[in-house]
Amino acid sequence: MAVPLDQWQDRMERHFAALAERRAASGFPIFALEHGLDDGELEEIAEQLRARLNTGLRLAPHWLLWTIYAAERGYAYEGGEYWQSFEDVTPGWDSRDRYRVTAWFSKFQSTYNGVVPSGPWASHFSIIAWPITHAVLPRYLQQQFARTLYDLRFTLARLTTIEPAVIGRLIASNVYYASTRFEQFLQQEELVGRIVLALLHQDPREGEEPLLPATLDRIVADLEQMRHARGWLREASRVVADRFKGIGRGTAPRTLSDGLDSVERRLQEARPDIRPDLRLRYAGDGRWTLVIDVPNFKSVAAFNPGIQQFLRQTRSKLNGDDVRRPAGWVLSGNRRAVLKAWPDPSKPLVSFESSNGVVDHLLESECRMSPGPIWLFRIGADGIAREIASRLMRPGYDYILASPDEFEDLQDGMTGCAIECSDIRAIQVSVPSDVSAAYIQWLRIRNLELARTIRVWPAGLPGRNWDGEGRSEWLTTEKPCFGIVPDHPVDSYRVTLDDDATATFPAGKPGQPTFIQLPQLAAGTYRLNVKAHRSAALDETTAPPSHEGFLELRIREPEPWIPGATSHVGLVVTSNPHDATLDVFWENELDLTVFGPEGRQVTPHVSLEDAKGEEIYSAQVCPPVDLPILPEIWERRFQEFLQQQHAEWRYLEAASGLLTIEGQELGRFVVRFDHDALPVRWVLRHQGEAVALRLVDDTGQEDAEPKCRFFSMETPTRIERLDAGEALAGFDVQSPGGLFIVQHGKFRDLVIVSTGLSGSGLEGLGVHPVYARIADSPKSIIKHMRILRYWRSARLAGFLANARRGQVVVGLTTRLYGALAGRDWGRAEAAFMGSSDREKGLDHLQSLLDHRGGFPSVLRRDALSIEGGGKAIAGWYADLAARYGVCSDQALCSLAVDIASRPHEVPRLYRDKLPDLLKRILAKPLLLRGARIVALIHACEENQPIELLPRWE
Repeated sequence: MAVPLDQWQDRMERHFAALAERRAASGFPIFALEHGLDDGELEEIAEQLRARLNTGLRLAPHWLLWTIYAAERGYAYEGGEYWQSFEDVTPGWDSRDRYRVTAWFSKFQSTYNGVVPSGPWASHFSIIAWPITHAVLPRYLQQQFARTLYDLRFTLARLTTIEPAVIGRLIASNVYYASTRFEQFLQQEELVGRIVLALLHQDPREGEEPLLPATLDRIVADLEQMRHARGWLREASRVVADRFKGIGRGTAPRTLSDGLDSVERRLQEARPDIRPDLRLRYAGDGRWTLVIDVPNFKSVAAFNPGIQQFLRQTRSKLNGDDVRRPAGWVLSGNRRAVLKAWPDPSKPLVSFESSNGVVDHLLESECRMSPGPIWLFRIGADGIAREIASRLMRPGYDYILASPDEFEDLQDGMTGCAIECSDIRAIQVSVPSDVSAAYIQWLRIRNLELARTIRVWPAGLPGRNWDGEGRSEWLTTEKPCFGIVPDHPVDSYRVTLDDDATATFPAGKPGQPTFIQLPQLAAGTYRLNVKAHRSAALDETTAPPSHEGFLELRIREPEPWIPGATSHVGLVVTSNPHDATLDVFWENELDLTVFGPEGRQVTPHVSLEDAKGEEIYSAQVCPPVDLPILPEIWERRFQEFLQQQHAEWRYLEAASGLLTIEGQELGRFVVRFDHDALPVRWVLRHQGEAVALRLVDDTGQEDAEPKCRFFSMETPTRIERLDAGEALAGFDVQSPGGLFIVQHGKFRDLVIVSTGLSGSGLEGLGVHPVYARIADSPKSIIKHMRILRYWRSARLAGFLANARRGQVVVGLTTRLYGALAGRDWGRAEAAFMGSSDREKGLDHLQSLLDHRGGFPSVLRRDALSIEGGGKAIAGWYADLAARYGVCSDQALCSLAVDIASRPHEVPRLYRDKLPDLLKRILAKPLLLRGARIVALIHACEENQPIELLPRWE
């Protein structure tokens, strides 16, 4: 006979009360998953709860059982839609009941000291954050978590404290591979730290276990069922176990000054290695490309949460490149770039658009190139020239010398070459075996010297990035080993590490190496001085001289290989934004650049994965493409792929996507894209010929309903209100679809759903929009500019969605220009877009301009000669408009160029100033017509298909 729910409720209340009492001393909070029930008991409780729900009885008497039930659903969560999976196993559950979940977990927290969701993700997804947090480690995150612990096992083993927040911050700052949802999970630093302690800490004292042993055993058992996870977890436990024993736990509150003092101490103890590497890659025909490799700034982010937040939210820029790198770029997996200007040695190689005291200090001291004015690069066997900081040159090797000044009086073996950077000169040098006195003097004048004949090199396999002249890289888990061999008699070697530890070793015979092994070193940069005392047999009449040199050791934590972060230099791949979502990638808004040896080819492949990580789609984007691939080439190839493949529904089912650039022996580069779920969002399901749309609201804002609006493809400017309750329940989208918008507080989601046919025959593939008249008033124009932005920025779903959106956007945009520049102008633009003869169309548009002083002719003649983007064109257009008496107001001219090139962005750019500016520009239609002529000429350059707007920005 089944145990009644009342008895189960009573048993669980007693269980959690006892657990809370045992945990009181340690302060560890309690998870609802720590119920101690077996699978059979859980299923019995679940069946009774579902039966009670279906009979309409009150749920409140068994609130604790419902809390456990919700946490179990969170544990089984696979990363898709939580409430959809919850309702699938809970028939009769109403979406409006979700607010009860928050109340149940809040009661659990106050009664038993339950864990509280934390971090930005928890504040945005305030309802589902409770059950997923109380699930401790949901199954869909377990493999990533085990891999992360394995990757960071040596870093964890070097901790001097096991304070949960410190461990969680270290994990969040140093994770190398993370989906969007895993990154959101890691924002809960205290929770993550406690889970790490539970999984790795050995033999906790009674009452101090971070997790109930039965719950921990359950999670570990599930982990061991997953591919690779078992081995990862065991290896991480092995490495960390001995280190964790005996480490004290610090839980005392810290003040702001304590945090700042901690940062200063850490800066003094171990300055992070953030000095970029500069390399030259041969591009053919005597030309070299300057490539910069920027170290990961995760060691800086680990100083404190404030610095981590600064690095995640602040855009950066490279010295020698005008491109603004997206926020978080220095923490990403791909930090390699090609520089088009030689860096200024007086400035750091990386800068940020806003200031942070600690970061600025590190950049000034640790993120610089060699001072110059001459830079030395040695050409390796792989064709890459690496900088030699010691400025030593050896006979028989080839080098590149770079300087802002011309090289004069070139010696034998020196020939001119070019570096594809502005303001730099270069020569290639092949050092002969026999070097003349004049040759040595030429080098000395330029602060260069020939290496002495005592050779030092990193011995064994571990030495990395050895430049041949004293610089190498090692891991904290290795013992650096060096060999020393002279070609003449030497008595001994005196070795000093950082002017501190010193040891003397006897030297072998000439040609016989001596090997020196150092102990394991903490992360940082070290200087190893080697002084060779020469034998007096070389010169019996004078005191024996000595040779002295130094080695630079860069010690870092082990960094696992991840896709897209290979050390192979055959391919240089950059993507902007670096952390693009799957929506950005699939809508072809990603700027992709691939550099490599000229004449070689790469093949791009795309794959999509569902929330379980299983592949649901895979295809080759196009035939092999010649290098280099520039953004405009990639955009064209990927657009052709999207039009041919018709994989829209696979894309909607996907939780993540992978773009693989396959370069054969040049290497492989992989970029990952994840869906970026919003707290309030539209969710679609493809059911046969129908498309079901449903609203999901995880904001937890019970005091207000989300605002839902709809714009049909047939009437794209007419607003229709949707009932929030019906949207939460879900509905089928009627043909041909349209634009759905939901807004709740500061969160907004927009999706264009295209379904079915709009009519019979081929005409039914398209749509036939009917537009309301746009009045020539600022209020009406601003309203329709905003509607245009909705249509342009929404994500796409369904059959022919992009083509149908294009019809709507073109029609709405030309009508906007008709309201601003005259109805005849709007009709002429519409005719131009539908014409195959662009020159004839431009002639007609030009005829509608006032021909005062040749203004239209100059526009037509010179428009394409202006380079530098929207700002440069706006400046040129303002000068031209003033010269021909069209308009002398520079602000009005800039507005005309912005309206002509990006009308959908104008309300956001000008805000409160826009109504007055629009009144003034409506009185000057010639000004806007001229700007549109320029925009159309740029939009249709180089025989590309006719486009409505240029791509200046």
